Amino acid sequence: MSRRLASTAGAVGYPLAGLAAILAVWHLMSAGGVVPSFLLPTPGRVMQAIWQAATDGTLARHLPPTLQATLIGYGFGALAALVLAALVAEFKTAERFLLLHLIAIQSIPKVSIAPLVFLWMGFDIEGKILLVALICFFPVFANALSGFRAADPNLIDLMRAAGASRGHMFLQVKLPTAASQIFAGLEVAVAFALIGCVVMEFVGSTRGMGFVIQDTSNTFNLPLTFGAVIVLGLIGVAGNALVRLARRGVLFWEAGGRGQHG
Repeated sequence: MSRRLASTAGAVGYPLAGLAAILAVWHLMSAGGVVPSFLLPTPGRVMQAIWQAATDGTLARHLPPTLQATLIGYGFGALAALVLAALVAEFKTAERFLLLHLIAIQSIPKVSIAPLVFLWMGFDIEGKILLVALICFFPVFANALSGFRAADPNLIDLMRAAGASRGHMFLQVKLPTAASQIFAGLEVAVAFALIGCVVMEFVGSTRGMGFVIQDTSNTFNLPLTFGAVIVLGLIGVAGNALVRLARRGVLFWEAGGRGQHG
């Protein structure tokens, strides 16, 4: 019990200590004149700007569009990645038709196609969803495909000899084998999802946290600019924590293994 408490205290204490160090250095650089305060506002001014944005309705107006597009795009991108990874892993024909094209699409910087997406789909949420889905796709796809292919061939041969169907082998062997890597891809995709959404809001939008960052930087309201960036960072941390929580619930055998070794 004491070991678990110490582990929990360390998991909370170390990040808080790191945050305190960052804030202290930040404050010293701004208040001490190392960087002009109009370019680097103090943490206190940034926190005040966040509070002001929360009370005057700025966050209530601009945060939901960003969250909505991020969540929907993330879901579509992850689902498409899992389906295509399963097809490529299971069927050689699908691999020959799809894999090279998917790699080529991934090689295109998604930021470069944001203006095209904007022209095709306009100011509405659909453009943000599309870019988020495209950005989230490949981390999940690559991890899932690698995981599916890592299944034990001896176990697969044994199940095939026992008369198991392709679907049964996929669900009982390949999917559990790939689950850990799939969740790793989902964690990476959380941060990418926010990037895609904010990029689209930079390109052309009148609502969203990306619009807030662009608008406030243009008007030199840098405390709110930093505040919006911090809010996005907190959203990313929360999203990553939710994926990790889901991973612990789904991959219960990992938690058991860690507990035995701890």
